[in-house]
Amino acid sequence: MKTKTPYLLLLLAGVLISNTVWSQEEKSRFEELKAWKLSYIIENTEMNSKELEAYKCIFEDYENAYHNEIWTKVRQMRKALRKSMDTLDTASASAYISKLDAFEIKGLEMKHERNERLLKKISPKKVLNILYQEKRFDQELLNRIKNKSKKRK
Repeated sequence: MKTKTPYLLLLLAGVLISNTVWSQEEKSRFEELKAWKLSYIIENTEMNSKELEAYKCIFEDYENAYHNEIWTKVRQMRKALRKSMDTLDTASASAYISKLDAFEIKGLEMKHERNERLLKKISPKKVLNILYQEKRFDQELLNRIKNKSKKRK
């Protein structure tokens, strides 16, 4: 038993370290994507320094909250669904749909609150442009992902 204990401790330490590294990689990918999005919107929207500071603050709050409260939870749900899709009964499917709907509604409420905060600090025309640039960023990102997957095939 004494010879197995160091190996078990080493294995446990390895598992804990790999989980921490994987979690940090996911977090850094989120931070990287968030930085790209912020710079894209800022580059394509005229704002004075006061508006820019307000926007950055609201952007950070919203993106972090949405990622933590909606995106990660929906992603976990979808991963679990992929594993159990073949054995899912009707009641579980219905419950899944209800949970997903609730997350989508919560996400829209969060976006609405963010937009209201923006409108208190930035003119409506500039906020509309911010929303337009956000949509353009999403479309360009999706196109890059599609093109990248086409090149792999």
